[in-house]
Amino acid sequence: MRGAPKQQTLETRDWLGRGGLMGLPWIAFPSHLAGMMMRVRVYAMSALWLLIAVQYFAWQLPLTVLLLVPDCGAAYKRASTWFDRLAQPAILAVPYSWCGLRVHTSQYALMTSMAARGNALVMTNHCSRIDWIVGMLLGHVLTPKIRIGFVAEITTMLMPVFGWSRLLFGDVFLRRAFHRDGARIRANVSSFHEAGVDRMMFVAPEGAIVDPGVPKDEDYVKQCRAFARALGREGLKFLLTPRYKGIQLLALHAPDAVFSVTMTFRCRSTVGPKRDVEIDASGKATGGELCTRALDDPRRVVPDLHTIFRGGLHVFCHIHRLHLSPEASSAKVRDSLIADYERKDRLLATFERHGKFDHTDAAYVMSALPIAHARMNFALLVHSALSAYVVSCFGVDASSLASGLFMAWVVVSLLHAVTHLYAERISGASRESLIFETLLKTLIEFTAGKLDHGSSSSSSSSSSFAKLM
Repeated sequence: MRGAPKQQTLETRDWLGRGGLMGLPWIAFPSHLAGMMMRVRVYAMSALWLLIAVQYFAWQLPLTVLLLVPDCGAAYKRASTWFDRLAQPAILAVPYSWCGLRVHTSQYALMTSMAARGNALVMTNHCSRIDWIVGMLLGHVLTPKIRIGFVAEITTMLMPVFGWSRLLFGDVFLRRAFHRDGARIRANVSSFHEAGVDRMMFVAPEGAIVDPGVPKDEDYVKQCRAFARALGREGLKFLLTPRYKGIQLLALHAPDAVFSVTMTFRCRSTVGPKRDVEIDASGKATGGELCTRALDDPRRVVPDLHTIFRGGLHVFCHIHRLHLSPEASSAKVRDSLIADYERKDRLLATFERHGKFDHTDAAYVMSALPIAHARMNFALLVHSALSAYVVSCFGVDASSLASGLFMAWVVVSLLHAVTHLYAERISGASRESLIFETLLKTLIEFTAGKLDHGSSSSSSSSSSFAKLM
């Protein structure tokens, strides 16, 4: 009985990022009804979003006929770009318009001009699993509007619907090593250049995400810091060592427009007087709960889709122009990239202490990117209406369609809930950058012995780690 009081207590971070209901003894469930209801909301919202993505994918598939045109896929790339501009707002409606995801920057003019030269390469830190959703918003608020592409691990294209869609859209999928995928990178970049289709490419040089409290991930953090010490540098506190071998190949995409973006996250808190995130007159972020903390801080949270669907998540971005030559030597790229990550590490430390990236600048302003609520929801309405019309042409009446969609939503919600809770319990963290990813990553860990950072076990040698870098 002496352990009973502890069973009734749950750390705030567990409701924000990992653990959740599976971190509670069963006897504690009645006292956390609010948390249970939040789980239900998250799974229901995830299922709804996946069904919306199914519509997007269904309309995307017919465009693949254009791949038969003997022009190396140029017509398909142009058509899919225009399709995405029209249909993507429907996908963005749920996270941004419905769930209140907001993106802020202290360099609004620089951010909104990132696409001015056409192609651009954006290198971000990897402290969340939803960097890609931030990137998707940029494609719709920048002037001129630009196609957004990503460099992702190869398992991403296996994810139901979203992963398949990104494969058709022409993203670059790697086996977690830039230099080993040089031919694939060059072919992808040159195909878009030849088609005359501009892209803003997002890549996270860290190439991995580590979750607090997961032994394998904590071991990887130690390896990163040991690698830095071997180079005579102080280990990073907030970030992992960036993978530099071959990354200059990505600069072939846009050698004169490389941007280094630092992201940090704050989410709505479940305790305290100021539960919602706010920006005061000085540009300081206050309230809520800071997610992005030092790697060894037990309060650190890695935001994923579930964090978005809980509502009230805010992203804060700092932007810096970076010079990365495609012809640079590996040693020069390594030193340049590590120096940039040391700069990012200091920015994150400053934001943690002061709620802003620069507490000495009296003219500091934090501006929010505009959210086109009307356009997003209108796109979703039109998208759904057209899909319903096409289905009705095959003799399906409105009543049957409605009941079928409702049953699909319920089934997907339950399937996602069961598989996610089980996989989260086993792996120790929620890994939903895409729906069902927590399950897939857990299966990969058990079948291939690899998860996120590409080492087969926590005892990987330093020489293997150096080869990976």
